[in-house]
Amino acid sequence: MNGDPVQWADARAAAHAAGAALCELGVRVDLADGLGRVLASDLTASGAVPGHDGAAMDGWAVAGEGPWSLGAAIVAGAAPSAERLDAGRARPITTGAPIPPGTTSVVRSEDADVVDGRLVRHTVGIRRHVRPAAEEVSVGELLFAAGTVLTPPRIALAAASGVDDLDVVPAPTVRVAVLGDEIVGRGVPEPGRVRDVFTMTLPAVLQGFGASTGTAVRVSDDLAATERVLGDAAERLVVTTGGTAGSSTDHVRGALGRIGAELVVDRVDVRPGRPTMLARRGRTLYLCLPGNPMAAMVGAVLLGGPLVAGMTGRALDEPGRVAIAADVPNERSGALVLAYRSTPDGAVPTTHQSPAMLRGLADADGLAVVEAGGVRAGAVVPSLRLPWT
Repeated sequence: MNGDPVQWADARAAAHAAGAALCELGVRVDLADGLGRVLASDLTASGAVPGHDGAAMDGWAVAGEGPWSLGAAIVAGAAPSAERLDAGRARPITTGAPIPPGTTSVVRSEDADVVDGRLVRHTVGIRRHVRPAAEEVSVGELLFAAGTVLTPPRIALAAASGVDDLDVVPAPTVRVAVLGDEIVGRGVPEPGRVRDVFTMTLPAVLQGFGASTGTAVRVSDDLAATERVLGDAAERLVVTTGGTAGSSTDHVRGALGRIGAELVVDRVDVRPGRPTMLARRGRTLYLCLPGNPMAAMVGAVLLGGPLVAGMTGRALDEPGRVAIAADVPNERSGALVLAYRSTPDGAVPTTHQSPAMLRGLADADGLAVVEAGGVRAGAVVPSLRLPWT
């Protein structure tokens, strides 16, 4: 191992930069397939929203002062009328329907009554209740800039604006490799063995960051097997668990060297998660996580989120801030990463958390980062969002 571990904020920045360097050109997809993806180019409106002057309420389109004689009804979906609405006339209308030329106001259903075949207003004071064409969006207007994540409301606005397809950044394909002879896939492990907790969870975690659904395999503690799973990968991102420390059964560092991968981040100065590494070979990135469950999840959150954000054209999220509700000692070097629960008094560290435990993380709302020296209750510290909360 060469040099000191990388400070956690610098490691996040390095992961994002490594991902951004491999961000691919956009691909054209149907609008429905864009949900959750990132725009590769600016998106402009194909049509106006609304496309016509329309009724903002159910009621009557009226011209001039009342009372008004009644004409035929106008419903949403009807073609705009070319017939002018003369003064003293009214036509029943539904929300969103196009108002006829000459309309001076839409009178709400609750503000007037039909008496002897004529419409009579019974509420004093008028609001026009007309939604003008292009009130929300005009033709050619910028809807969203490149780099925007396409949430359901954004997809809905694009659809309302007449968009049928768009350019998105391809989501990186992922391979997850769980290393270790001690890992079993089903049932209660025998003494000396542990249950596989990663093949069913890490692909979903990475998908939550914006990667595509990945495959997951288990690999034995063997240098040749480790080299094969790293070197043969056709995926853009390979994520491993285990094998990153310095024991006789830890082969990730050696395998990375044998395939010619260059280390981008060589360990992170945090606990848990210190043995986390990031490497690159060609257009493939390797995120190598520790084998202990919480340490691996901390490494995935610390570097996996920024890495995928860079690969999909998104900006690096700034850490949040939380007030710690209890004294947290940290007498060792490097940052301490704690799972916490949010309470009215602030962030309270969960119980049952250590590199090998999951229970504290299972109950957590986020991760708090406490630098060397520790903090007293009430201190505000950086926080990291968990992709599953």
